Amino acid sequence: MAAARMAMQAEGRRWRLPRRWGLPALAGALALAAWLGWRALAPAAEAELPPLAADSAADTRYEALAQQIARYPRDARARVLKARMDLRAERFDLAVAGYRQALEMAPKVARDAGVWVELAEALGLAQGGRLAGEPTALIARALGLDADHPQALDLAGSAAWEAGDFAGAATHWRRLRARLAPGDTRHTELSAAIVRAEQRARLALPPPR
Repeated sequence: MAAARMAMQAEGRRWRLPRRWGLPALAGALALAAWLGWRALAPAAEAELPPLAADSAADTRYEALAQQIARYPRDARARVLKARMDLRAERFDLAVAGYRQALEMAPKVARDAGVWVELAEALGLAQGGRLAGEPTALIARALGLDADHPQALDLAGSAAWEAGDFAGAATHWRRLRARLAPGDTRHTELSAAIVRAEQRARLALPPPR
């Protein structure tokens, strides 16, 4: 996972887009929408939307979502799916705008911790790969909705590490590790990152009084 790799790499290296915890591949966009529990489209409108099958071309899926948003501007589901495609394609500003619009227009979306985490990712990458500032606040908001959200815990640890709060990073990553099976390769990788964070925490100067 990105957080663990970051903790084990040379200091100063910028955070990178983390692995998507538990999210289906973008090619399965309709399955992803079902996972989120959204049925934002009316049956007739959904029937008119071209299928987003796994073997469809990415540009066809993207264009279908853009057309859907043009016809139904308040379709938050389509906006999130399009924002995910923008994020994957490194169109970070477009992704940020799409996530913000979806969160503002749909209370159901605003209650989904995962969407806040994805906005934090996109915004962090848009500002040069740093999580300081609003991305950190967005991660905290996601954890307020779901204290055990894996990707939020991963990013919270990364943000704490970036800020020099190594004890905080270890705390977030220990909580994340508790959700992994001991034989999972990510468990080993994360354990190594936790050890490194704990070592840095012991060596860190106490905060000024």
